[in-house]
Amino acid sequence: MQVTKYEIDMLDVKAADAFLIHFWDDETNFEYVVLIDGGNYQDGSTIAKFIRKHYGTDLCIDLAICSHCDEDHFGGITYLLEQQRDNGKDNLKISQIWINDPAKHVPNGEIKWSQKMSYFTKLVKARSVYDLDGHDNLFEIIDTLQQQKKIVCYDPFSDAYLAGQVSSCESNLFEVIGPTIDYYRSLVPDFRNDLQRKNGGYDSDESQEQIAELKDGKMFSKTLEEAEDDPSSHNKSSVIVLFQPSDGNKFLFMGDACRDSIDHIPQDLINSIQNVYWLKVPHHGSKHNLDCDIINHIHPQVAFISTEKYGHYLSKAVVNALNKLGTRVYSTNNNGSMCHHKNTPTHSGYSSATPLK
Repeated sequence: MQVTKYEIDMLDVKAADAFLIHFWDDETNFEYVVLIDGGNYQDGSTIAKFIRKHYGTDLCIDLAICSHCDEDHFGGITYLLEQQRDNGKDNLKISQIWINDPAKHVPNGEIKWSQKMSYFTKLVKARSVYDLDGHDNLFEIIDTLQQQKKIVCYDPFSDAYLAGQVSSCESNLFEVIGPTIDYYRSLVPDFRNDLQRKNGGYDSDESQEQIAELKDGKMFSKTLEEAEDDPSSHNKSSVIVLFQPSDGNKFLFMGDACRDSIDHIPQDLINSIQNVYWLKVPHHGSKHNLDCDIINHIHPQVAFISTEKYGHYLSKAVVNALNKLGTRVYSTNNNGSMCHHKNTPTHSGYSSATPLK
């Protein structure tokens, strides 16, 4: 498939992620829609309204990719699949979903969950990380839709071929960079572990020094080098995806991946994300998810951050580091919803976005 006409929409869903890739096959002019993460539950309706308004009323979602098991990434997908199961007003008929099933990677499909306040450990179903208050578990909905032959589900690993999990939708357009099967399997036992998840220090002290500088052509930030890596096993397990249209540009989506996630990417795939055109900055711009080496390696021309405000995940140290390399950095807290488009018209009501300085 040749693709030179496309648009990428980052929806303003506050401190959550919801991205849409809308592209056309050059030869057939068929349209395709890919959703990468769905924000929180209420954001599912926002996604449906956006597609109907800006893409057309007769389009479905050809592929939904859920990066990992945090509610601000899978919540909206839960809403959309409920609508598909129940044939609701926002039924967009998702044809295929890429999501890793933690139950496949632990004995008996169970994990140990540490209760922080009472300091005891109990066994819970591994799929419970996809529970949502007042709604069915996401995998229960997927199972129902699969039984009805309304959706196809694949596990997106960078070495998925080893488990016979290569998707029919995976082509030269979308490439899974991480995680590997073994790395994901090592993380699953710590899913839902409160002690691991809550101690991340995600709020950033913006009064500290945020300066970045160039040393021998490389960016250096003392703040980023001293920041601890994100401890969340959920975030470490994020699916990292590269969208590669036919014009040679590379668009890297990182979910909430962190330094450890990058360290476990196979060497040949690490090389493929060097000097990309466009980066979805992981974990809403937190200083705990990127260090100097990673930023220098990826070295994006354009970076997008989905966030609410400085100090809540978003760190000036990350913005300054990217700016120092000449990257144009845009955020939803500064611009609202944004669109990057190639050979397509600007959305009605949109104007030029202002980069962060």
